[in-house]
Amino acid sequence: MSVLLILAVASFVLALFYCVLFLRNLSLYVPPPAYTEPRVPAAVSVLIPARNEEAAIRAAVEAALRSKGVQVEVIVLDDGSEDGTAAIVRSMGAADSRVRLETARALPPGWCGKQFACSTLSELATHQTLCFVD
Repeated sequence: MSVLLILAVASFVLALFYCVLFLRNLSLYVPPPAYTEPRVPAAVSVLIPARNEEAAIRAAVEAALRSKGVQVEVIVLDDGSEDGTAAIVRSMGAADSRVRLETARALPPGWCGKQFACSTLSELATHQTLCFVD
């Protein structure tokens, strides 16, 4: 046998091996399920801890209110703001019943401010799905 014939047979056997391997794997392949829209929760509580956020609070609340396909409530916890944060949220709440302003209680011993604010907000929420915005 010539060297070229041996190389041709070896190449054929190797190609056949990978062909058989491909066909075997193809038989095991399961296509992914058809794409469906992600399930959106029916209701979401958007929770915003705020301290001296006068410059950004209106945009944050308005962005949350633009949520589509979901019932939303926006709760802003004013944590001792010294600017117009509370007044802005109060006026937004007067115009839209989905917006609520709450005032933070005094910080208990052993708590940090942000964690206590988030814990308080979670207790105030009326929906099961919570979305914290900071």
